[in-house]
Amino acid sequence: MQRVLSKTYAERDVSDVETHVRDTVRGLGAATPVEEEQLVAKGIFLVRRITRALPPEASLQEALRDHLAEGLSALRADEGAVRAVLADGATRARAVARETLDEVKARMGFLPPIHPRA
Repeated sequence: MQRVLSKTYAERDVSDVETHVRDTVRGLGAATPVEEEQLVAKGIFLVRRITRALPPEASLQEALRDHLAEGLSALRADEGAVRAVLADGATRARAVARETLDEVKARMGFLPPIHPRA
């Protein structure tokens, strides 16, 4: 099977995040090869989020042991809810970005925006 990442990704006390995630995904039970690869990719993203949330002195390996399988199971069980949360976040981010760009353009002397403000 091909790796999701082209290079080995190490984070804190985990020497190969992708292998760690792949082992966790396999422990979740039967999954199609496509679903397994999707879960591995999502798991790597989840590891990055867990890493950012941890204090610098905390062990990532312990945090993953406690939270990674639970997070992947939730993603697997309720993909629709995850997509809804992501879509909502993207909509809010676009609105903030639009305001910021409009302000930058106004300060730089560009033409005023043509879209109405909501």
